[in-house]
Amino acid sequence: MAAIGEVLSASIKGFIAESWRTNDDFKAADASPHFGSFLKSHSEETGVTVYGVVYDIITGPKDQHHKPVALQMTRDELKREQPQIFSLLKTEWHVACVAYRQGRSAHAGLPPQPPQVHDFVFVLDREELVEITESLEFLRLVSVAPGSMPDELVAAAIRSAARARHEEYQYLVEAGQHLSKLFREDYDRLGSVLRKIHPNTY
Repeated sequence: MAAIGEVLSASIKGFIAESWRTNDDFKAADASPHFGSFLKSHSEETGVTVYGVVYDIITGPKDQHHKPVALQMTRDELKREQPQIFSLLKTEWHVACVAYRQGRSAHAGLPPQPPQVHDFVFVLDREELVEITESLEFLRLVSVAPGSMPDELVAAAIRSAARARHEEYQYLVEAGQHLSKLFREDYDRLGSVLRKIHPNTY
């Protein structure tokens, strides 16, 4: 699968990547990353592939000299009459690290080294997503990811992993059991996440 962006900054805990495309440029085969989806970045120099979950998406001006202003036009009208406007915007994905691959083996946990600036960023294919979410230990890192909505992120990440599986319901059950141990001292938080991953809610 082709790269969709590149790393702008990185730490052991996470990285920020800039998209090479606008949302309109993404196709079904490499759908635009969304809240709770999984991305990866591979470093040729270190040989480490880092996997993470998108916890924030920010679109804004590329520089301080071209700030957007309200134009009272629909997106279709803007594309027809002022298409250059979109070239002045950029989209960044903020990603929390949850797993890594060194050699052939994938491991849940923080990577030994962060991605490197300008490393390329990719969407995971279904098989790789299933592999790195087989161990539900990734949920521990997701539950303490940056931002003010960790419970929403936990639920979104579980739903992303479940959709990649044919036995979606069974995976949700196993995830719920894992969460009951992870949040055993916080029943309110557990209940909140379980309601969000119930099959009838998405």
